[in-house]
Amino acid sequence: MDKTSIEPSTPSGQPRRSLIAVGAASAIFAIDSDFVLKRHVNSPDNFGVMAYNIEIRAYERLGNHPQIANCREVTDDGIILERGECLRRTIQSKGPTITMQTRLRWAREAAEGLRYIHQQNIVHADIGCHNLIVDRLGHIKFIDFGGSGIDGEAALVCYEWCSYKPGSEPDIKTDIFALGSTLFEIESSKKPYHELEETLDFRQLGRRVEHLFTLRQYPSVDMLILGHIIVRCWDGYYGSMDEVWSDIDACS
Repeated sequence: MDKTSIEPSTPSGQPRRSLIAVGAASAIFAIDSDFVLKRHVNSPDNFGVMAYNIEIRAYERLGNHPQIANCREVTDDGIILERGECLRRTIQSKGPTITMQTRLRWAREAAEGLRYIHQQNIVHADIGCHNLIVDRLGHIKFIDFGGSGIDGEAALVCYEWCSYKPGSEPDIKTDIFALGSTLFEIESSKKPYHELEETLDFRQLGRRVEHLFTLRQYPSVDMLILGHIIVRCWDGYYGSMDEVWSDIDACS
């Protein structure tokens, strides 16, 4: 979707802002160096509006937490959210300079954030380094709750190809599975099965990775400090984020 397709949703009389990103359900505009404005995208099936309303409910439920992006205000113009750099972009651009101490801290913060999300009876449903931001102090925070499941409601979205638990609808266990892929990327700077991206188209990639996960033919984690935790996430060993957090905390 290009910029012109979302511009008509700008409320009348509101200033035009610089577009940062646009997805299936929303568009993100810059306010300043500290905050962004998130607006829903109009669509015939009303998906954008539904996701927007879910996101408002999620941020209201989550309130203030160190590992959740700050929601400053909900206005007629959109949701005003804390601005940060995408964790995946940070890893890709600064990978060789990121210390293991920082990576392990990010792993612990990701676990703390997801544990809190689950404590609030929310399934994120799209866990990954693309939905974590790095704030000004170098800490990571979860974003993008537009497709999340709240209080047992079905989620509207699902996980990336490298984080999808085969044959499962989004729930706590699939969030934990996806966290395993997130931890893999945090420590290794690569997505699981990243080498397949270069040779397969998107549809083939999804099918192939789903098949490999089903067979438990996982990427090698032998050299990773968090390797045993990552495999436990993929294997479905953990019943809750309390267990995951405890194991990560013991490593860091």
